[in-house]
Amino acid sequence: MRRVLPIAVTCLTGLVVLLGFFGNGDILGGWPNLLVEGAAFLAALALLMGVAHLALAHGRRAVRGEPQAGYSLVLVIAMLATFGLGVVLPGSAELAWVFDHLYTPLQATMTALLAFFVVSAAYRAFRLRHAEAVVLLITSLFMLLGQLAVSERLSPIIPALREWTLAIPVTAGVRGILLGTALGTLAATLRILTGIDRPQALE
Repeated sequence: MRRVLPIAVTCLTGLVVLLGFFGNGDILGGWPNLLVEGAAFLAALALLMGVAHLALAHGRRAVRGEPQAGYSLVLVIAMLATFGLGVVLPGSAELAWVFDHLYTPLQATMTALLAFFVVSAAYRAFRLRHAEAVVLLITSLFMLLGQLAVSERLSPIIPALREWTLAIPVTAGVRGILLGTALGTLAATLRILTGIDRPQALE
């Protein structure tokens, strides 16, 4: 019973949501929407529990004075301040200021740092002396050069090639990754609905 019940609940829930997605909703009523909203609520609760665990872990590190406790203290203070603004003043100008003047610049900084990691990875790959490594290095350097404002002064062909690269090969690669992810998710879902995979079964 401990093995059959979780599998039966999972299969029944998945089929109800699937039928509600493809059907007109008259037969199943509001059950599909109720199950989806319940899953969203559980996901939000899990996110809150994860944030609370992160705050407690870094809070203990800051109180004990462990190595890099200052970073933990800054993390806890920033987390509590942002969470407090979101709860007390949701959608306010103060919360928008935090995202526009703190979060967005930090995100842009992390993205800029990734460019140096890409160049470093391309250089290490180039040392392997493979044809694919040469293509990777040339493409990386070209894309980095195309992002600079001085590229238009060097040659008008560089911005055009950059736009073509982003519109054709990069878009095709991204769509291929998304298609593969979708097919993998579909296959995993079918295996769970048919009971082949049983991650929820209790031992």
